[in-house]
Amino acid sequence: MRKCIRCDVEMLEDYDVKVEGGAYGLKITKPGIFKDNLGKVHASVCPECGYLEFYLEDTAKIKK
Repeated sequence: MRKCIRCDVEMLEDYDVKVEGGAYGLKITKPGIFKDNLGKVHASVCPECGYLEFYLEDTAKIKK
């Protein structure tokens, strides 16, 4: 459960992030050329103020 940092209200989770006009989402990679995709980007939204928060569901690839 994520809480809004502004309202302290429970956020709605697991929304997809898409580029307008495209059927694809955003890709998060480590810096450099030809790096592995770190995972699918998800978003949470606060139903009270509309604040958005992006997150990776699986953090295994970013842990050292």
